Amino acid sequence: MALIRTHAVRICPCTEVPGPVTSFVVLLAVVLGLPGLAAAGHLAVLALASLCYRDQRGTAEGALRFLVLIPAHNEELVIAQGLESIRADKRAGDLVLVIADRCSDATAEIARQFGALVLERGPDEEPGRAAARQAGLDHARALVWDAVVMLDADSVIRRGFFDACERSMATGADAVQARSESKRGHSLAAEASLAAFALQGITIPRGRDRLGLSVRLRGTGMAIRRSLALEHRFRAPASEDLVFTLDLILGGTRCRHVETARLQSEGENRWSTFGGQKVRYEAGRMAAARSYLGRLLGRAIRHRDLAALEAAWFLATPPVALATLSVLLGLALTIVVHAWVPAMVFAAALLALFIVIVIGLVQARAGFRTWLALLAAPWYLAWKTVVQVRALASVLRGEDYYPPTARSSAAGTADN
Repeated sequence: MALIRTHAVRICPCTEVPGPVTSFVVLLAVVLGLPGLAAAGHLAVLALASLCYRDQRGTAEGALRFLVLIPAHNEELVIAQGLESIRADKRAGDLVLVIADRCSDATAEIARQFGALVLERGPDEEPGRAAARQAGLDHARALVWDAVVMLDADSVIRRGFFDACERSMATGADAVQARSESKRGHSLAAEASLAAFALQGITIPRGRDRLGLSVRLRGTGMAIRRSLALEHRFRAPASEDLVFTLDLILGGTRCRHVETARLQSEGENRWSTFGGQKVRYEAGRMAAARSYLGRLLGRAIRHRDLAALEAAWFLATPPVALATLSVLLGLALTIVVHAWVPAMVFAAALLALFIVIVIGLVQARAGFRTWLALLAAPWYLAWKTVVQVRALASVLRGEDYYPPTARSSAAGTADN
């Protein structure tokens, strides 16, 4: 009788992966994770610098007369609250101009009730916020003002806003950006919007200002001297404020952050609307990278301009959510092949991104619901990936128009 022997096979969890496979996987991890590493390093430096931010104030020799320019497309649900906050804070020499951009509602009538000048654009005129802003500036050439403050129709400023902008510009700044925040909402999308605003409207601008770089103008809450505003044009179909900022950087102008000039804008309670905003922004960022990256690097080299270098770095790296996904992929692959040194590098980058988010939420004084929304991070990463793909597709298709945000009936009742 044949003796059948059984041999137990011992499977060791520490079994080494063959060398060539390990090398290939590590290389793949580096390729996938490098964009996230670059973004993590960039954002970590800005976040740490933001902790040392100090608001600079000057003494104005003469009062600046502000032109408050508000592009508005069918904003009857939200514009009254914003105009009321402006009326309560504006000074004797300040003017308010509302561009009723192809409206089919009562936006223009509401603006006139608050004493604003109104420029109405018809349905056949060029669509888009850039066109509306530029039409307002062209119209305002005949008006008397020293600097323009641009606000969105859903933005509500705090008392002292105009004085704070004036004091900051008295330090010699030709363009400044106010602290921009999102209002508290009632949904996960609104909390995600608030978290995004915390980084883009507070932490990153504070860090750039502290390091002597150029703060990105955000459309709402930016103040620009008359000569500079009329010298350049708003022209990009998406993220026209980013393109305008890049034009200023190439011209040698550095924009400042004003912490004491504060405003809040409506947060989006629906993922569909929030996604539309993000697609528009990311498409604008991609298009700007294609057009400006080389020129910014050229200026950085020729003039040793750190502001231009940082702007190029920003355009070349992914946003926070995509950076996190990039680092996670690199970390997972290096752990699989037991490449512990690069794994520790990716883990450190992941920790840095988490610290950046924490700093942003602390500086925004986020509430409990916003902190709790961090538990939905996996869903947000997947959602943001889809947004990024949609944005890339729109850029590749050469789209030149992104529709404005549609207001819901709940927009005007969001918490402050």
